[in-house]
Amino acid sequence: MNNQIRIAALALTLLGVFLGNVVRAQNELSLSQAIETGLANNFSIQIEKNKQLQAANLNTWGQAGMFPNITLNGSPGVSQTNMDNPAGFIQSGNIKSNSINPSITANWTLFDGFNVRTTKRRLELLQDQSDGNAMIVIENTVQAIILAYYTALLEQRRTEVFSNTLELSRDRYNYVKMKGELGSAVTFDILTDKNAYLTDSSNYLSQVLNHKNAVRNLNLLLAQPIDMTYQFTDSLGVQETSFSLDELAAAMKSSNSNLRNQYVNQEILRKDIKLSKSAMYPTVSLGLNGSKNWQTQDLSDAVFAGGGSGESGIKSSTANLSANLTLSFTLFNGGRIKNQIKNARIAEQIGQLQVKDLELTLDNSLISTYDRYNLRQNLNSIAAVNLETADLNLDMGEERYRNGSINSFNYRDLQITYLQTALVYYQSIYNLIESKTELLRLSGGILSEN
Repeated sequence: MNNQIRIAALALTLLGVFLGNVVRAQNELSLSQAIETGLANNFSIQIEKNKQLQAANLNTWGQAGMFPNITLNGSPGVSQTNMDNPAGFIQSGNIKSNSINPSITANWTLFDGFNVRTTKRRLELLQDQSDGNAMIVIENTVQAIILAYYTALLEQRRTEVFSNTLELSRDRYNYVKMKGELGSAVTFDILTDKNAYLTDSSNYLSQVLNHKNAVRNLNLLLAQPIDMTYQFTDSLGVQETSFSLDELAAAMKSSNSNLRNQYVNQEILRKDIKLSKSAMYPTVSLGLNGSKNWQTQDLSDAVFAGGGSGESGIKSSTANLSANLTLSFTLFNGGRIKNQIKNARIAEQIGQLQVKDLELTLDNSLISTYDRYNLRQNLNSIAAVNLETADLNLDMGEERYRNGSINSFNYRDLQITYLQTALVYYQSIYNLIESKTELLRLSGGILSEN
């Protein structure tokens, strides 16, 4: 067991040296800097920004079908004809010809039941919806960064608590071991304190890993190298705020990103009904077509009926221009248009139900979070008083332990009570931060507050 103690002490010493070197090499990071870095680098946010660009590129009158389609074609050709017709004008010989035939075609829909304007408005709504989706991702990411930042701080504070507990156990073990060497402590007391020291060593090492994992999760949100470490400049604390439930509810109705995006989706569903109805109107389209044909013939090998031969390089050309106005109206297609309109209206009704469901869900979440925030304020106050009491008891207990007023078991109980109370206190701070952040997100104020 003495070897185990020496190995544990050496490991902790090396770990302390390592952590000291890391701290000196760390980058300072505040919460505002973390949010700024996340907004610039987070991959989910970058993806949504690109989706916004896609929606903006599609929001044009050309995409809606307002402008004509113009097509240019060109078809060169080469042909050779062998003639053997004594009764014809050209009796025999080879006729060679080269031709090129460019053409241009334009089709323009003049009227299609207001489909173009409705489609353009729908594209605008789709762009608004894409902007809303990006805002939801940004708000969720900012919330995740805030909680990840304070989680790293929480684990750092927990590490300090475990370190302090370990130091007390080490001092107590060294003290009782010295008493044993002087003959004033029994082997049972020495083994008990040694077991406590080993237990606290194990807890401390596990907590160091928890802290590293918390920092890694923060790096993942910030899109930074996973092994990057920081010196956090903000403290694990929260400014308690007295929220008004009515004010939060009003802000949520007007500013909650999920709800606003659902309203936009409802407008898109209404436009889908209009698009379905446009198929009931006639369609008027204009078509224009122009073509030119240039041809060169070689009749030098041809024999004509009069006995003569032809010439080479005979050129000819032909031009064609045409225009047509088309009116089309669907008289019957098996009821597909009516079914499309019915389904579009059903989709709108589904959307209305989804809006009401979301409103009710958000109301429930807001009230629950509001009550939880107020409860956690009280719990945090109680935890602070408990920690102060536990700290005082531990100081008094150490003095009483050294003068023999209490035994090792009593002092260990005080130590464990302090450890648990400190962990509860720091967790209560984090819980309060989590509830406040959720209230700000629900009410649409998370970006303005950070």
